[in-house]
Amino acid sequence: MAQEVVKTMLAKGYVLSKDALAKAKDFDESHQVSATATAKVSELSQRIGLTDKISAGIGAVKSVDQRYNVSETTIAAASTAGRSVAAAANSVVNSSYFSKGALWVSGALTRAAQVASDLGTRRDRQ
Repeated sequence: MAQEVVKTMLAKGYVLSKDALAKAKDFDESHQVSATATAKVSELSQRIGLTDKISAGIGAVKSVDQRYNVSETTIAAASTAGRSVAAAANSVVNSSYFSKGALWVSGALTRAAQVASDLGTRRDRQ
């Protein structure tokens, strides 16, 4: 546990001397902080059956997944949807209507830019 605290401090940019690390390790060993914490977590887990409940939950999820093929169905649906979206986008881009519309918008913007340029030139002359 103390080692995790030191690792976190180092990761956040704190500078610790070798002496500080040795003192922290000695403190942990003399007061058995890590060992006590590990024992308490293990005792709590055994008392409430946490490990068994987690294992049972994982087993239930795996059973439902295997019975109904949830993972495979989800992957297949995502793949099919992705292919459909790509095909639709490709159809739109390759459509003559899209091309004509893009050309029309481009022409309209060119004409608008020309009008703006002409207005600016007229103001400069006056």
